[in-house]
Amino acid sequence: MFTIERKSEEHWVPEIAYRTEIKAFVQARSRCMATGQTYRVVDREQDVAAVVTPEICKLIYGRSI
Repeated sequence: MFTIERKSEEHWVPEIAYRTEIKAFVQARSRCMATGQTYRVVDREQDVAAVVTPEICKLIYGRSI
């Protein structure tokens, strides 16, 4: 399982889990683009698989957030 976590001021807040890393990443990217917040994808061992920031979304996807 891969969990999407949202960055809050003090810590990472778990939001939802997916069976595959790609589904979790796509959802994290979508949430980042929609909210302008930073998200990450972690596995069961809490190893970080991906971090998605608004700055990265702007550079890669050429969209204003």
